[in-house]
Amino acid sequence: MDKPPLFGPFLRKGSYSRVQVLENLFADDHFAALYQETSILSEVDELMLYRRYLRKEDRVLLYGNLSPYLFNTLCEEGYDLYLVEPELNRITGIAEPYLYRVYGLSNDLIDVLGDGVFHKIILPGTTISRYSRGELLLFFRNIRQLLAVNGQLLVTIHNADYLKQHVQPIASRRMQDCNVFYGQRVEKSRLIFNLYLKSRREEKVSYLVEYLYEPETLFEFAQLSRYKGRTLYSGKSVSILELVELPPPTLR
Repeated sequence: MDKPPLFGPFLRKGSYSRVQVLENLFADDHFAALYQETSILSEVDELMLYRRYLRKEDRVLLYGNLSPYLFNTLCEEGYDLYLVEPELNRITGIAEPYLYRVYGLSNDLIDVLGDGVFHKIILPGTTISRYSRGELLLFFRNIRQLLAVNGQLLVTIHNADYLKQHVQPIASRRMQDCNVFYGQRVEKSRLIFNLYLKSRREEKVSYLVEYLYEPETLFEFAQLSRYKGRTLYSGKSVSILELVELPPPTLR
């Protein structure tokens, strides 16, 4: 079994038998909430972004992390949204009338709605960063079955150079009845997020590995997966890309 990617004081804490090592950061509500907070880059107003690029007549799939507030607001405004989110504690707050639109796995969604029913699929930066290069290429190819003819992917990526220059130093936060310490470290093309929680009842550490990408890499993967891409927005911390599915090649 691979060693968990812990560093510095988190590695030391994780070596103690009294400290639980969580492989899934989202298994702890404190860790999940803190990650959600620290992963937000405020350069782009997500609500205005979706209002600008989505049409109410389109069926849209949000694949991964999206705040319940945004999901509720857009659904209330008449957008036909669906969400794939395997972590139950990340959908807390979604209004009951829209819970039927939330699925834990894309396969569950296909079983209910069928193939090729989405005009747009939104991939947040925190979804893209979970995949290594090989996994991401396979993901782009597999997700095609969800897209309608001439469907589009709307991809947000957190710019690698910005993240490398703004690594979160080790800090602490008081959360309810416990103290949480957290920090980041860059290792080659990976951004590693570590956390440690201490309360009267327990101690635990966890981690999350995110892969750093530039738009050029995603355009390369898009071409290999039969998409053509363009940049909709290029900022300091965030880039927003549009990938359009190409028709299958014809025999001559």
